[in-house]
Amino acid sequence: MKGDAQPLIKFFDGSDKRFIIPLYQRNYDWKEENCEQLFHDLIKLRNSDRKSHFFGSIVSSIQSGTEDRYIIDGQQRITTVSLLLIAMVNASKENKISVEDPKLVEKIFKRYLVDEYQEDERKVKLKPIKKDMQAFDALLYKPVDNYIIDSNVTRNYKCLYNNVVGCGLTVDVLFDAIKKLEVINIRLDEDDDPQLIFESLNSTGLDLSEADKIRNYLLMSLSPAEQESLYTAYWNPIEEATKYDPSSFVRDYLTMKQGKIGKIDKIYFIFKEYAESLRCDRTTLLSDMYHYAQIYRKIDDRADFDNDKINQKINQVRTLDSTVAYPFYMAFFDYANSSGMGIDEQLKVLDIIESYWARRIICNLPSNALNKVFSTLHKEALNIITKAQEGVKPSYIEVLTYQLLKKGRSSVFPTDDEVKEDFCTRQVYKMPVNARMFILERLENRDSKERHDVVKSLSEKEITIEHIMPQTLSEKWKQALGQDWERIHQQYLHTMANLTLTGYNSQYSNLTFAEKRDMEKGFNDSAFRLNNFVKSCTKWTEDEMKQRQSELLNVFMQLWPMPTTSFVPVHIEAESASLDDEDFEFTGKKLQAYIYRGVKYNVATWKEMLIQLCGHVLLEKRSTLEWLCANEKNGFSNTPESGRMEFSDGLYVWTDNSTSSKIWVIHGMFSECNIPYSELAFEFRASSEEELEE
Repeated sequence: MKGDAQPLIKFFDGSDKRFIIPLYQRNYDWKEENCEQLFHDLIKLRNSDRKSHFFGSIVSSIQSGTEDRYIIDGQQRITTVSLLLIAMVNASKENKISVEDPKLVEKIFKRYLVDEYQEDERKVKLKPIKKDMQAFDALLYKPVDNYIIDSNVTRNYKCLYNNVVGCGLTVDVLFDAIKKLEVINIRLDEDDDPQLIFESLNSTGLDLSEADKIRNYLLMSLSPAEQESLYTAYWNPIEEATKYDPSSFVRDYLTMKQGKIGKIDKIYFIFKEYAESLRCDRTTLLSDMYHYAQIYRKIDDRADFDNDKINQKINQVRTLDSTVAYPFYMAFFDYANSSGMGIDEQLKVLDIIESYWARRIICNLPSNALNKVFSTLHKEALNIITKAQEGVKPSYIEVLTYQLLKKGRSSVFPTDDEVKEDFCTRQVYKMPVNARMFILERLENRDSKERHDVVKSLSEKEITIEHIMPQTLSEKWKQALGQDWERIHQQYLHTMANLTLTGYNSQYSNLTFAEKRDMEKGFNDSAFRLNNFVKSCTKWTEDEMKQRQSELLNVFMQLWPMPTTSFVPVHIEAESASLDDEDFEFTGKKLQAYIYRGVKYNVATWKEMLIQLCGHVLLEKRSTLEWLCANEKNGFSNTPESGRMEFSDGLYVWTDNSTSSKIWVIHGMFSECNIPYSELAFEFRASSEEELEE
């Protein structure tokens, strides 16, 4: 590897030289503000006495036998300066900017933008990836009417063109400023590893997205022909299927495959570790990702399954911003298709998932618990089905029902009694917007074929959520409610009993009930089912709200019933919990095994587990554990005092304590060592006996 500082324009110079953006690189994605900043920097540079301005580094490799340079890092800067040069050339040809040296424009065009002696039909020096290239070439050779308007290349060109035309400077002055841009030109030798250098340059995550790094990992080590083939067949379709947000897709893909949720800003490294563990070729891996990307597209965007009812179900839950369930949906629909599962059973599965979700919303249970549930739900179900005796294989729906009903604590499936109690008090109006729209849409449309697009109408403010009893009470409203009006107002205001949908102007919301009912576009004129009971009322008091509350509760229970099953697996799985299960009560649990970084270790006690675990972490993070011991932090020490056990020479950990204290020690160790809590899970022995805490 060689590197030196040189003017950027010198990097551009040279005959028979092309700058190729490999297919594993991202599309050109600088924003207008980046282009504006570059141009303003050039103006400042022109007005200063500075001889140079550092413009970053460019890393390239030369293809053997040619002068072609593959741009490993720096494509955004190279492309933007090229666009600026094109803007200067075109503005001069259109007489929008003057030039002192009559040969300068031709020099810029022939020396820095094209190579006349290139044998290929395309003479342009810069070769962006396909979609960018079409837009780029149009700027050089086609009239304005033929520019590719929706391209980021064109957008930034126009930004730069307008700056060139409006700055009042000549081509000569602008070019002199460009000549002051200096870069570190890093040229890789044949034995240099471009992937490692690429990772090092972009390790901060400030420039490239996680998907950009993944694409690089998958394609960089391949030959240009292989890159072209896999990019066209798999990666580009994956980008299209995920609305050009493959980072989120890859995170959900990995969650589905591994059963644990990775942080979005760490997905590249998680993916790399996963890919290397598979030991399969790039084609096999990309083919599998492409397969699941097609399912992802259906659940995330279009809902174009072959059945209208399934499409409707997916669209319903999408209102909830249901990305948390995508790992489950991808695995489930893949299984349903490969196993020949009938549509009726698929619909039952979707119904149960929706009931689980809706009941948890109305009971105000934490939504973050669903991440863990949906990351492992399908795998848990398949595991039970696989272990069932031949000839008595349970149905997927029975197993799924069993799995959900046995969830406890923050993942619990709320009972009928819990729903009935919470429905009366839940502050629906104060729910997150997506949850509120989901509940209202379903209560309005129920299972009718004639549907109102409540979500769309609310989003576009064509209708509003109306408090029948207004948020601010007039004297007439207080009189109508009676002496206990303060309690009634506080108790019912934001509950479902007092909420409806309306199309009238909110400025009338403080009118009396009769006025709101009888006015133009009032309740009597409403086509919404949610207003049917309201229409029949002559007043709006606590009695009416109780009646409506009861009516809507019945609708809720019909839409989202509590599932039942008599299924019990032959092999009952051991209860388990992860270190990141925040509300799990570890005290009283008898440990039989722990799973660290995917490997299972059988143990008899919590103390044995803690000593072993410290040994595992020591192999990875010795310096950190030595630091913890030296500083007497988080239960670690260098001294063999009572209550401590030695896990390595001169290193001790506090072990003679309660189970909860051991969990505290592990939390502290993992936090200092930057180990995700999700990397550790526990399995417990089935027993009704309470464990004596160690």
